[in-house]
Amino acid sequence: MAVCKISFLVRWFALHCKKLLNYRVTSSKSTLLITFLILFIFILAPCSLFPRIKTTVSLAEDRPDPKIYEFTVSNSRDKLLAYFSLKNGCPPYVQIALESGIIVRYIYEVELQTPRFLMKKRLSRLFISRTLTYDNLKGEYRVSFGPDAPRVVSVRTLEEAKLLIFEINDVSIISLSELPREKTYTLRVRAEMEKAALALPFKRLLDLFSSWGYQTKWYEIRFNY
Repeated sequence: MAVCKISFLVRWFALHCKKLLNYRVTSSKSTLLITFLILFIFILAPCSLFPRIKTTVSLAEDRPDPKIYEFTVSNSRDKLLAYFSLKNGCPPYVQIALESGIIVRYIYEVELQTPRFLMKKRLSRLFISRTLTYDNLKGEYRVSFGPDAPRVVSVRTLEEAKLLIFEINDVSIISLSELPREKTYTLRVRAEMEKAALALPFKRLLDLFSSWGYQTKWYEIRFNY
């Protein structure tokens, strides 16, 4: 339908241009008519024939959801241990934010529960924190482990930083001596990504992003001990 309209307009425009070219332009009315025809073909017609182009892009479109995977439970001689990884945890807009000076924090919440009548009893709960920053002067990423007196590791690439943040190993959940034998337990984990406290210029910069941060659903493992 749009092609037919364009073909008709082109023929109509060519016919009128031919008439105008054969007519000596001596009046301001003819000049205005030519100007109107040009504006109609190149500006007004496309706007009416074609649908409006969507110029805003949602950050959620075509973006894989972050999720926990490779979630396993094991034990040492005296501790219950957890292992898991975070997949799709660093969307493209996070890298842009990092290079703009924004601090990004990842928090893993881990809970150990045991079933009870009508409810579950929580035996253990802990938070694992990883903070990611980018040093523009040195061109390196810094990963901080833990909120209190954190250990800081510097790496050259974002992929190296992801390994430090997204691969969680040997997490001590609870002492085995605190777990009664012959019972069923549920170990669950979820991940959250958020921005750290920002100065005002960075807060305004962050407003450019239509979506920021996420929290995954709970991922669970049931096991007997």
